[in-house]
Amino acid sequence: MKAPRFAKLFAQLALLNQHQRREVLAALHPAAGPDRIIALIDEIGSRARRCPECACEQCHRHGHANDLQRFRCCHCGRTFNDLTGTPLARLRLKGKWLDYLGALLDSQAVRVAAKRVGVHRNTALRWRHRFLERVKDDRPAHLTGIVEADELFLLESQRRHQQVTVRAP
Repeated sequence: MKAPRFAKLFAQLALLNQHQRREVLAALHPAAGPDRIIALIDEIGSRARRCPECACEQCHRHGHANDLQRFRCCHCGRTFNDLTGTPLARLRLKGKWLDYLGALLDSQAVRVAAKRVGVHRNTALRWRHRFLERVKDDRPAHLTGIVEADELFLLESQRRHQQVTVRAP
């Protein structure tokens, strides 16, 4: 869109009523999703960017692919992006990741979360496994503080310990 036409349209946004503003925001929300995700990926990846193959820190920009910046390692020549080697590598629909993460944090079932985000239930299940793959490793090495335990119930099967009676003919 040309700049003068955009400026005219932008000036008219103030004239919209509350319902119309919500409709505009709802229309813009899917477009803003990928931008937020890509900004988060760039922010996190720029802290400690290393080649996933040789762990070299020397790399240079090497174009874009799927809206993500690609990098080439100066040592081994391999290309990668900030998601390479993570559970999120090669996942599509980046714009819906934050919405799905919200559904995951709300402890919604896979089908409910899939409907809420607008993806297939198989995609939602695959995303759940990928998102939770990194969380399982995020546990403290040592616990500190006071730990209290009230009661402990251990379920034990008595099936093997049953006495078998054999009747003679």
